[in-house]
Amino acid sequence: MLIIRKKPGEVIKNEIGTFFLGHNIIEYKSPDDSMNIDTFYKVLSYACLYKADTDTVDEILDTDITVSLIRERKPVKLLRQLEKKYQVKQAGKGIYRIDGMLFPMQVIVTRELETDRHIWLKSLTRNIDIVQAEELLDSFDRLEAEETRAKAAVVVNLVSDLNSGVFEQIVNGGGRMSEALKRMILPELGELKELLADKIAELADKDAELADKNAELADKDAKLADKDAELAALKCILAEKEGQR
Repeated sequence: MLIIRKKPGEVIKNEIGTFFLGHNIIEYKSPDDSMNIDTFYKVLSYACLYKADTDTVDEILDTDITVSLIRERKPVKLLRQLEKKYQVKQAGKGIYRIDGMLFPMQVIVTRELETDRHIWLKSLTRNIDIVQAEELLDSFDRLEAEETRAKAAVVVNLVSDLNSGVFEQIVNGGGRMSEALKRMILPELGELKELLADKIAELADKDAELADKNAELADKDAKLADKDAELAALKCILAEKEGQR
């Protein structure tokens, strides 16, 4: 669970953030975690505890709290259950708002979000593809503020850890990821290429050793064949001598 406190007067322009008030409770589910009706009410209870656990009465207004649930796959059953009691509206691709609850609530389905608007949120998955990975790296490359780049680098490194196979393809295949970018934000992937080269060299050495072993075995087989031929010749000679007797 994450709580974001928005400063008064601060403007958030994206279609998810425009929903935020002063205090915003966010529950982020991994692709393997379920999001059912009990999950929904559990997160609602977090918001209630957050509102009540203060030093003074009504220090945090219930009209200044929002709740967001985020998941990669759409919780179809949950949304159907909510539609029976509350008004569920789609506020954009992958954004479902629930009206009539104790607090304003929304369900975010990251798989359905528009990539160009929400590349960072969509990339928090174990199932990123190479196109999306390159778009994430391009988005990072366009960041200018050092503080922002430092925070964004943490996200990129996390995504690369969760999707190492895809990022290995980018490193090995070149792609749109520059060498400078690899060294700057993904040093472990820069080292990976060298590690792969070392592994390939080791395999080549082992192949050469096997080839030498095979050659030795071939020589031994040839020598054994020669010995067999000599023995056969001796047997013939002995057989002829026996016949002459």
